[in-house]
Amino acid sequence: MSNALPILASVKSDWKAITESPILGKDVLELLSSSMYVNPLSIYREYVQNATDSIEEAVAIGLLPSSAEGRIEIRIDPRERRIRIRDNGVALRHSEFVKRLVALGASRKRGMKARGFRGVGRLAGLGYCQELIFRSRADGEREVSELRWDCRKLKAVLRDSQFSDQLGELISQIVRVRRGVDTTLPDRFFEVELVGLIRHGSDLLMNAEVVCRYLSEVAPVPFSPEFQYRQEIEAMLANHISLGNVGIFVNGASGPIYRPHRDSFSVRKGVLDSFTHFTPIELSNADGRLAAVGWVLHHGYSGAISSEAAIAGLRLRCGNIQIGENDLLDELFQEPRFNGWAVGEIHIIDDRILPNGRRDHFEQSVHFNDLLNQLAPTANDLSRQCRASSIQRNAIREYERQRESVNEMLAVMKQGAVSSEKILILESDVKRGIAVLQKLCENRIKDADLARLLAHKTKRVKQRADQIFARRIHAPALKQRAPREKAIYESLFGLIYECSPDQKMARELVDRLLKRLIQK
Repeated sequence: MSNALPILASVKSDWKAITESPILGKDVLELLSSSMYVNPLSIYREYVQNATDSIEEAVAIGLLPSSAEGRIEIRIDPRERRIRIRDNGVALRHSEFVKRLVALGASRKRGMKARGFRGVGRLAGLGYCQELIFRSRADGEREVSELRWDCRKLKAVLRDSQFSDQLGELISQIVRVRRGVDTTLPDRFFEVELVGLIRHGSDLLMNAEVVCRYLSEVAPVPFSPEFQYRQEIEAMLANHISLGNVGIFVNGASGPIYRPHRDSFSVRKGVLDSFTHFTPIELSNADGRLAAVGWVLHHGYSGAISSEAAIAGLRLRCGNIQIGENDLLDELFQEPRFNGWAVGEIHIIDDRILPNGRRDHFEQSVHFNDLLNQLAPTANDLSRQCRASSIQRNAIREYERQRESVNEMLAVMKQGAVSSEKILILESDVKRGIAVLQKLCENRIKDADLARLLAHKTKRVKQRADQIFARRIHAPALKQRAPREKAIYESLFGLIYECSPDQKMARELVDRLLKRLIQK
């Protein structure tokens, strides 16, 4: 018997629209605030994003000469548990101030070339503080408009099962607005202030250094003057997108936040690498139009780049704001770890490729999948470079280990403290080791200059070995010993080498014993 639902083919009536009004419950507000963002630092990205859109709007209507004159000031006060983010963009006029700030998911920016368009980012701070305050004064206005969300009361209401589910009633109880004159504030500004910050985990929201580093990676800020490719990359991107770079200043810093890229960077402790050149990238969509542009910086590919460098990974940006983390494109690489060796960015142009609500990924669509397919050859090429570099480094490490082993055996032979039988074994092992070194230079080292250098080192090792082979060396401390006594010492020293996991330490021990024998 079929379990399929019956089709009402015999029903002769038409479809009708529902007449009941939908219920917007209070839980919607929780979903749009505290449940929305996994990483607490995301609230900085959301408010900086809105500020950047406001600055670009101010440029468009002539209030600012360029986005470079845009200024976002962030004040972090751990002692008072406060954060304030202020910009000199277009601001909100009092006539639209309340309507815009209590609207949920009703952004007027949808369909425009703005970074935010869902109308929920402004609520990002609700789950992280006791009060969320917005202030604004538009150009030509005398009074400052202020709106406050009571986050403590909001949390209490969300927990109260007896409270009505109606969202409008909830907002009317927790939101207050006022207007007044304040001559200490700028003539035109918009700001959001989070009061009574709740401690989350490591309290990252209150750590100015962590915040600066986070914004240097995700926000639309300029490259550092210490980065030699900044002008070339920005000129290339400016042909296709509006970078909207703004000045972000944290706690009154004299200089703005810059992108983390510098000419050289740390791969891991004690290992530095530097950029040699960059490759521009253009990706087309199925219609043949430009879908994204970007760049990849090339370097020595000496391993996974340290997280302290804050540049690792091929990353995606939309409106010059990073979407997701640096591992978002891991699965494009032949080995996911190789994305951590790469440095590059892809800026989305196709407006059909949209970030999701949390901005930790993109909405899944045929257009986004097509972009990934277009990116796959770039990821494959980077994977090949990483793999080749890994093979090369492994070969070099193997060469150095083998050369050290050969030199250590030659040092034992030169010491002259072991038996003739042991010397013959060492001589045979040295010859095999030198043969391995020669094969590594010929077959595994692909860099021609490096191969020549290592071949020269191998030649010197062989010359030294030939000199030691040509003459049988006897330790001075054993020369005058009787044959039987000498054989006993040689056997003892041979056992020390055989039983020691560290041949260098064993040789040092034998050296000390030989000195004691001379003293006796």
